[in-house]
Parts: sequence; C-alpha cells; structure tokens
Amino acid sequence: MKFEPVTIKQMARDLNLGISTVSRALHDSHEISEETKKRVVAYARKLNYIPNPIALSLRAKRNRSIGILISQFNNPFCSQVVHGMESAFYKEGYQVSIVQTNESTEKEAKALQYLSSRVDGLLVSISSETKNTDHFKDLYEKGMPIVFYDRVCRDIQTHMTLSDNYRGAYEATRHLLAQGCTRIGFLGGAATQPIVQERKAGYITALQDAAATIDEKWIHYLPKGGVHYVETEVAMDRLMRLPKSKRPDGLLTCWDKVTADAYRYLRRHEISMPDEVALIGFSNFPLTDFMTPSLSVVQQQSEKLGEVAAGQLLALLQSKRKPARFQTEVLMPEIIIRESSTRLNADRAQREQSKRRIKNIKRG
Repeated sequence: MKFEPVTIKQMARDLNLGISTVSRALHDSHEISEETKKRVVAYARKLNYIPNPIALSLRAKRNRSIGILISQFNNPFCSQVVHGMESAFYKEGYQVSIVQTNESTEKEAKALQYLSSRVDGLLVSISSETKNTDHFKDLYEKGMPIVFYDRVCRDIQTHMTLSDNYRGAYEATRHLLAQGCTRIGFLGGAATQPIVQERKAGYITALQDAAATIDEKWIHYLPKGGVHYVETEVAMDRLMRLPKSKRPDGLLTCWDKVTADAYRYLRRHEISMPDEVALIGFSNFPLTDFMTPSLSVVQQQSEKLGEVAAGQLLALLQSKRKPARFQTEVLMPEIIIRESSTRLNADRAQREQSKRRIKNIKRG
C-alpha cells in the first residue's frame, strides 16, 4: 500500500524549526533544549500527532509483527479467532501483539497509538463503546494496513471478515417459533454496533415472516456490551418482571458473555429452561453441551474467521499497490440445538404453528 508523507514536516513548518530538531525533540534527545522539547511536545499533543507508522517501519525495514485488537481476553470467541490468526501468521514468519480494549473507546485509541509504530499491520474488532471511528480513519489514511473482523467499520475501504449475523439470528428465532414460543425477547450488545443491528434485523424478519408479535418491551441493548454481569441482570429483571402473560417465553441473546449471563440469571432465579423461557444465544463458549440444561447456541466459525482475516491482511502487506477491489468475507454460523430451547415435541409444535396460521388467516 502507498503511504502518505510524515506530518512531522507540517509541525516543523508551523513551529519554524528544522525537521531534524522536531524529530529529536519528540525522541527526547539530549541535543535539544528542554524549552524546545516542551514546545514541540505540547504542539504535537495539540495536533494529536501520531508518528507515521510506515516511515518508522521503512526505517526499521519492517519488523514482521502484527497488531490484533480484541474486546476481551476471557471471551472464548476472541481467543478462538486469535488462535486462527496466530496460526496463519506463524506460517509466514510473523509475530503478533494482542491488545485488549475491554469494550472501551479510550483504551482502543491508546492501543492504536501504542501499536502504530511497532507493527506492520492491524487486525481490528471495534469496541462496543465506539461510535466515532476517526482514529481508525486517520491511521489508515497515513498508510497503516488495517483489516476489520467481526465488528467492522464500513466507512473505511478495506478487507473485512465477519459472520452472517442476520441469517444466524433469523434461523435461531425460527427455531424458537417452531418450539411454540409466541413472545420472543431479544438481548443484544451495544445498539451502535452493526453486528447487533444485523442480528436484530434477522430476529425481526423471522417474527414478521411468522406474523408473530413484536413488542419493543422485549428488546434490550447493553451499551457496555455486557462486560459486567450486572448489565445483563438489569435487562433480564426488566423482562422477567413483566406480567407473566406478557413476559417472553423465548429469548435470543446476541453476545457471547450476554448469553452466558442470561443463562446464569435464569438458573439463579430458578426460572425453568425451556419450560418457562426457551433460550438460544450467540456463543462460542466451550462445554455448553455439558451444562444442565445443555445450551442451544448460534456458534460462529471463529478459528476460520481468524484465518481468513489474517490472509486478507497478509495480502495487503505483500501487495505493492492498493487493491482494485476489497473483499468482504461472510461466514455462516452453525445453529446447535440443545435442551435449553427444545421445549415442545414436533407434533405439538406443528399444532401451535397451525393455530398461528389460522389466526393470521382470520386477521386477513
């Protein structure tokens, strides 16, 4: 990829100093006076100056290192994705540096600043808090190769790899409907995240296709992405404290940790799964089949997603010019049905569906 000239020239011109003077001041050289250092550093902070990563990598003749931004180390999906990435990079002789954002925009920006002068390229999954992506755009425009995975930034023209969030949520909701659920709730991550909106769209469409009830009281978002249990607990309280005839009898959870915490909430409050609430959720947690009841999940192809994203970044690094077209790879998740959502036998499910169809005909 082609990289822009370093902005240190602009700083030198604005401060009426030599380029080498500004550079040495930024590197805390003993050859530069303390007064000049303070002046240069203050101006750099004012401009939110980030050293041009390509200039540094060219000087070092590249260090064959890749930066990976993940939301949480303890998220199984993240660890599985990183495993796929690391395996792909290891074969090509690259080392990886992994930084956790913990769903914080502030930590995400600091991670970018830290990695920008240390790596040849970045693989990024955007944090739940992030609404403004200018910090990515600025770095990308300076020439840093960036590939987005899972939670992507569609404002930047680059390669991306993600799951088919819409289809996964659609099929999961259809499963709950087939079990006879008539009041299906939705528990997502941050509403600002495209993947949450894609999953909600799949959920809504499945309900519309079945002419089932859609009620905004059954839809909740978690602005912090459910990092802490209390956030999921509050949302679940709001759902479960509705009158019994109006509270959800089925629930689709759309975030790994939210799925685990919703399951924990139902067990803690002795709410029977699947008799009172049939639960299915996006999750790559291991051992979900050994839980009691075993947990139905929408499981993403995490390791393959990591491998594909790594391949996209390697292609950028090995290219001498900007690609004519960028690729977006979409992987279909697997719907795994277990005890937590299997509430009705096939005959009863068919009878319930028939009743809904009859009601829909009467309405028509």
